[in-house]
Amino acid sequence: MATSGSGSRLIFVGGAPRSGTTLVQNMLDSHPLVLGGPEFLHLPEVVGLRKILHDSISRGWIDIICSKGDVDAHLRSLIEKFFLPLAEKNKVEYYSEKSPMNILSFSELIELFPDSHFIHVIRDPRAIVSSMKKVKERAIGKGLDIPSFTRRVSASIAYVNKCFDAGFSAVNNHPEKVLTLVFENLLNAPEKETRRICDHLGIEWSDQMLHPGEKTHIGEQAITEKSGEIWYNAKEYYRDPDKQNVDKWKSDLSAREQIRAILAFRNRRDIKGYGYDFSLKSVTQMNGTSALGYFVYRWIVERVMRYSLAAVRKIPGISFLKKGLLAIGN
Repeated sequence: MATSGSGSRLIFVGGAPRSGTTLVQNMLDSHPLVLGGPEFLHLPEVVGLRKILHDSISRGWIDIICSKGDVDAHLRSLIEKFFLPLAEKNKVEYYSEKSPMNILSFSELIELFPDSHFIHVIRDPRAIVSSMKKVKERAIGKGLDIPSFTRRVSASIAYVNKCFDAGFSAVNNHPEKVLTLVFENLLNAPEKETRRICDHLGIEWSDQMLHPGEKTHIGEQAITEKSGEIWYNAKEYYRDPDKQNVDKWKSDLSAREQIRAILAFRNRRDIKGYGYDFSLKSVTQMNGTSALGYFVYRWIVERVMRYSLAAVRKIPGISFLKKGLLAIGN
């Protein structure tokens, strides 16, 4: 039996938005021993407070009040007091917290909760960018605020890269603590992947994890109704693993958008190691000659922009030029 006070009853799920973290959470919530809570959203702020307090202690400002160990113990207790009462109410052993931006704080959360469990979800970045485009379209259609990282394809690509950087940093620094799940594998072989999840948690596998669409999940309303259904509607939220649309990004992203993503991710050994094809042969909706021509064009533009921005940043007082160069690059 996991014990309170050590963080051993907590499961943290993170990944880029639209990478499959919601499906993973719902699968966890379908296990009899796990409760998947609603997105807490505020762990990055808690981690930020931890950094501030640790820095103040290192500077000798508040070390007479508390130590870094004291700070971590207090924050662990605070977070457990948010989550575990809900687990107790539902008579389960583990509580899963899934907010996509958790991934940006995984390394710090591992330091704070060394006995907790961490699940890192990845997906073909082109599929993530394509899904972010849909979020933007839904927000516009409903007259709602557009999430900043969905405003442009370039912004989506940059945010996915940021999430990958943080996630793989945690994996590399704490390989024994973090389980990496590939979303496409979860769709193609759900039993195999959910068994991997249970092995990571040290619990017996349950076939109920294969049917998350059949159980009501307490996090649903916050993601659907209270978010204006820009992320999911109820039908999309309550679904079992389905590989039917795994490559839908190939028709939803234009060839030019696909090439921009290829340029952004083709040199990432961490993500390429999971079998994603970032060659020009993978580009759809454009013949090979046109794809090659646009690829070369974007490659030249991005390098010119990179070196131009590097030079301009060294010149004070011309921020308008910096903004102009960025606009050209986008």
